[in-house]
Amino acid sequence: MTALRWPLHPRPGPVEALSSWLDRTARVYDLSAADLLHHNLGAASFTLAGRDDLDLDWDPPREVLAALAERTGLRLAELAPMTMAGWVPWLMDSLGPGTGQEMFGTYVRQHSVLLRPGEAGRNQVSMWLPWVPAQPARLACPACAVDPQRGSMLMWRLPLMASCPEHGCLLQPEPDVRFAVLAGGEPQPVPASPHVAAVDQYTFRALTTGRVSLPGGSVHAGVWFRLLRTLLDEVSTAPSTVGARSRATLEVIWRRLGARARGGLAVWRPYERLAWPLQQAMISAAATAVHLAENGQIAASGTLGRYLAREPHRDVYEGDRQAWEMKQAAADFDAMISQARTDQDAARKLLVMLTAGSRTLASFYRERQFLTGLGIPAHLLPDHGALGRADLS
Repeated sequence: MTALRWPLHPRPGPVEALSSWLDRTARVYDLSAADLLHHNLGAASFTLAGRDDLDLDWDPPREVLAALAERTGLRLAELAPMTMAGWVPWLMDSLGPGTGQEMFGTYVRQHSVLLRPGEAGRNQVSMWLPWVPAQPARLACPACAVDPQRGSMLMWRLPLMASCPEHGCLLQPEPDVRFAVLAGGEPQPVPASPHVAAVDQYTFRALTTGRVSLPGGSVHAGVWFRLLRTLLDEVSTAPSTVGARSRATLEVIWRRLGARARGGLAVWRPYERLAWPLQQAMISAAATAVHLAENGQIAASGTLGRYLAREPHRDVYEGDRQAWEMKQAAADFDAMISQARTDQDAARKLLVMLTAGSRTLASFYRERQFLTGLGIPAHLLPDHGALGRADLS
């Protein structure tokens, strides 16, 4: 039977959480999101029977997403980014339990921004995933919360941004914002600093366009997320553990911010395990560092630091600029290909990227064959089943 299209459903907001969009959709029919899912998804509703612990924003069953696509006309490519699973491998390498040390070293300390390569040292980390807080938390924009037609961004479940990209005010713990609204008052927005707002705009562009134009050049969203996470790690580094030049850089950042070094952090812990006030302090320090590096007031000595320094002005024709950007993109792709020829994880990520838009088995395997033609061994490239692509026809 042909699936029945829901006659009314609001458009998702930019990077809106799936749970938020379903709540807004259910209200149109005077239902709860749970009732909407359990009784109006056809066969997919049976997969949810007895499941009250389903986290729609994390990795919902694929059949649920497929049923939602049928009933709303949204494509799976639009629904997937409303879940954390849709951001693998750009925001995080996987959703599985983090092994800790190896994953932390690869994601956070494989590169550097302010510090020299390897200067951050090694800290013992266990059971870690990038950006995922140790204690589940939700943030909210007080200006958005008073409008019932607005949804919540997916990434407000993570300490990825400190401010609302539209209103420029600081995010606050969602329970506090909801209490103020339910009590009949209006939460009071607190303006973010210009530097924090600027960095959060970079993150927002990464989430909505896939690329970020930094002072030193354009980078893929996946590079930005890792650059930012590395920077948050570096500003939390004890000055006594680094060289004189890096120590002076860290001191300038915290002094410019008007705060104690490391935001008062006494014992190092991964950013994800800090309380929200300390995470806010680290975001403010990272944003200050980006501003100072862009204006040449500090030197970003790390492997990714060049992206923060403003390039000297050169008069170039638009055609030359486009040619340079194309050359840079080609160089980045060649580097990914080179790594994928010997690294199974890199090969898998590349295949996921190239087949994200595939809707048929034929299209999937054309892309896979393209990669083998570039010298990536076939045994390093998983098939569609291993990638969980049951949606391919």
